[in-house]
Amino acid sequence: VLVISAGIARAQPGRADSFDALKTLAGEWQAELPGFGTMTNTIRMISNGRAIEETIGTAADNEVSIYARDNNRILLTHFCAMTPDGHVARLQTAPLRDRQNILTFLFRDATNLHSTAAPHMRRVVLTMVDPGHFSERWTRTEKGVDTVFDMNFVRHPL
Repeated sequence: VLVISAGIARAQPGRADSFDALKTLAGEWQAELPGFGTMTNTIRMISNGRAIEETIGTAADNEVSIYARDNNRILLTHFCAMTPDGHVARLQTAPLRDRQNILTFLFRDATNLHSTAAPHMRRVVLTMVDPGHFSERWTRTEKGVDTVFDMNFVRHPL
């Protein structure tokens, strides 16, 4: 007899956590990225509120990230458009207890990444400033050299 048990991580009732805070970013955003121009960012809830989809880029090119709970962490699955192999990187926060306005995601693993020297996103810092502003700092590494992309998003009025 094989018994499989799955635990479901839930926030404590009545207490907002970091994942709930991320949900408040749902909407349309814009930021200027030197060398790339105006970046748009569309954030929406998917899978009945259990995941958050972020589509970021320009009118000509974009990439998608999915945020989801992973027990007491938040997992970021990034479908990268800036890499030649089109790999999927997974990054995660450290264990979280309460709501945090600054979330740091570190590289966990990737699919289709043929070498750790190949270009890939290794760190993302997301800072929730206020209801109309948030920032993202993406760190891409290639052959041990980091390139940092800073984007300061402003909510785009509908």
